[in-house]
Amino acid sequence: MKQRCEFIVLHSTAYAENALVIHTFSQEYGKRSFLVRGIGKKVSQAYFQPLNIVEAEIIESQKSSLWLAHHFHQEHPLNAIRESMNKNCISLFLSEVLLKTLQEEEIDAALYQWLRGRILLLDALEQGVSNFHLGLLKELCERIGYQPSQEQLLPFEDEGAFEGGPLKENFEEILLMRLNGEKRCKIVRTYLKFLEYHLDTPLHIRSLDVLGCMF
Repeated sequence: MKQRCEFIVLHSTAYAENALVIHTFSQEYGKRSFLVRGIGKKVSQAYFQPLNIVEAEIIESQKSSLWLAHHFHQEHPLNAIRESMNKNCISLFLSEVLLKTLQEEEIDAALYQWLRGRILLLDALEQGVSNFHLGLLKELCERIGYQPSQEQLLPFEDEGAFEGGPLKENFEEILLMRLNGEKRCKIVRTYLKFLEYHLDTPLHIRSLDVLGCMF
């Protein structure tokens, strides 16, 4: 069975010579991995950068859970994200968080459409980029069923994260908050500890250190 599907790329893993396993999130399949053959010959690896929005033909198999993806198309190339070191760093961090927090094959069309819209916003955004990941982490917590109010976050607070006032409730207000890099890192670590507790799984986000250096 074949089906056209749009997905968000979360990660890619070398599988064999000229092949990748891409880890994706889509409206049709939820979080799912697909096999891609012909990398570097018929298929450009550039399709599979973190948070890329890609359309492909999916070939479902009765014999294997690792289905094949081919015939790729990218309507939104996200040029602004790829050309900006800050935006690219944020995309790497967020894709790693999503990879480790989204549940396998749990289909949620509303979650997909929200995430797709936020990725396109990051690409278009000219101001507030430095706080974008804070706003998205807060909304992600809400979207997967947890309410990250300051009261709920306090038991997980990285020391001094909320010193000087609470984090704004509104996404647009979060983008405009004046924060230094240390404060942003403390807020991010607070959200990650909050998610670890509710998901009952450790979140070792390797790109967090890079994010801290950038902001």
